[in-house]
Amino acid sequence: MRRTPRAAGAAGSRQCAHRDRTPLEAEGRSGTAARARRAHGAAVSDASPEPPIPDVERIIAAGREIDAGCVIGWGGGSAIDAAKTAAALMRQEGSVADYFYGRRKIGGKGCFFAALPTTAGTGAEITPNAVLTDPETGIKQSIRHDTMFADVAIVDPELTWDCPPGVTAASGFDALTQGIESYLSKKANVASEALALKAAADVFTMLLPAVRESAPPARTMVAEGSMLAAMAFAQSGLGSVHGIGHPLGSLLHVPHGVCCAILLPALLRRNLPACREKMEVLAGMLVQDSAEAMIAAIEELRRAVGLPENFSRYGLKEEHFDFIVKNCRSGSMKSNPRDFSDDEVRMILKELMG
Repeated sequence: MRRTPRAAGAAGSRQCAHRDRTPLEAEGRSGTAARARRAHGAAVSDASPEPPIPDVERIIAAGREIDAGCVIGWGGGSAIDAAKTAAALMRQEGSVADYFYGRRKIGGKGCFFAALPTTAGTGAEITPNAVLTDPETGIKQSIRHDTMFADVAIVDPELTWDCPPGVTAASGFDALTQGIESYLSKKANVASEALALKAAADVFTMLLPAVRESAPPARTMVAEGSMLAAMAFAQSGLGSVHGIGHPLGSLLHVPHGVCCAILLPALLRRNLPACREKMEVLAGMLVQDSAEAMIAAIEELRRAVGLPENFSRYGLKEEHFDFIVKNCRSGSMKSNPRDFSDDEVRMILKELMG
């Protein structure tokens, strides 16, 4: 982290830093970052979960005020996605909403962007897209462009050591889901499959000790798995867990990793007939047993790390189904091993109401 301002300085004289409130502050390790902000530019903190469009506008305004040549994002995936979008749009015309809804296209490289994740889950530090929400419509979707890859991504497992157990569990299930969905994706290739298998195995094996003991070796493996999963799905896309999870999470304010944990086993069972051969290979890596046994083991891991099995605590009701069905037809659903009809999506949601 000490080197980040110097690395970024080559790209611009002033920097705009965006972060969330992370557990790093408890031990003061964010002091280095705070000194960097005072010396090199402006800071925008208190990132909101599922970053809303107004948060990104706030970062862009702060950066333009100091003529920032660089944006540094550190924290969880929401903080990094907000900072990544700000870096991409800082020098573009129009509003964030214009790009979110496709009314404008990103015209080229934005500011220099550096990312430092303090959770292991989203892989946002090495992907060319950012997931945002529009609080006015409840829509959650991505802004994507090849120039949105970070110029510098520092994946240091030590930055995750103080991450609370609940956040570790949820973000870890996001990484596990990304590894699994990338491997099973219709768009997977030989390289993405190799990365995805290793990612899923790392996270599945080490998530429980990372949650219960915060053991550094386990934290390191989960961080590695998160990074590899992102490298995989940047090529292959994801699947129905993310397709359904985005509108559901946005509408009911369910943390994304929790959404993944609830949806993953149910959707693996429904996908199994369409991709049994690949799922058996995956099961051999994770549990040395059948695909059915793997799905049961994922459910047991979910229970062991303290995540819910349904959406009852979030108030999912049939009146929400139309919004979710209407807004789930994203690129993730197109990458899923099989198609789901609207009625099938409604049936899945009904099963998970609790």
